[in-house]
Amino acid sequence: MRLWTVQHRVVVEKLEQAGEVVGDWTTVMSRSYVPAYREMVAEMARRGIDCAGRPPLWAWLGPDTRDERVAVTAELLLCPEGPEEYARYVVLDLEVPDEFVVLSSYGRWNDFMEATLFGPSSPSMDWTIERSEFADAGRVQACLPRLAEPWVLGVRPLEPSLDEPETTLVESFARKDVADAYDD
Repeated sequence: MRLWTVQHRVVVEKLEQAGEVVGDWTTVMSRSYVPAYREMVAEMARRGIDCAGRPPLWAWLGPDTRDERVAVTAELLLCPEGPEEYARYVVLDLEVPDEFVVLSSYGRWNDFMEATLFGPSSPSMDWTIERSEFADAGRVQACLPRLAEPWVLGVRPLEPSLDEPETTLVESFARKDVADAYDD
């Protein structure tokens, strides 16, 4: 399955050294996200994908198109501020065996995350994906138990989009804190 992901440059170094990278609970950007991430791990297990007790790694459906869609999606998630922050990240173009991928609706995931963080009770995730979501870049997310070096088709720097994206509260779940954890 063709996917792309934005990762900290350290991930590429780890891939080159170890041949694979797995999730790490210490790099989850907020402790409050852990219950939702654990639900994703449980869904992956229900689908026969073992994360070995670690959080999944996120990617997006489709190839790295090297266009505004990739840049804007990455900016909405990472909220980089200036060239030095863009320089921390790379875009990886991937070909991942289907048996290692769980696809889900990014919109439904955001609804689930919001309910997990702010809801009065334990929510449930709707794992369906609308057919229309497959036609729009950034609407279908992919979760993986690991990244393997042979899956990487290409690596390039993350470059800014031409326009400043408008962000919403849900879109502002910035992965900036994850990158900061790698810098320590």
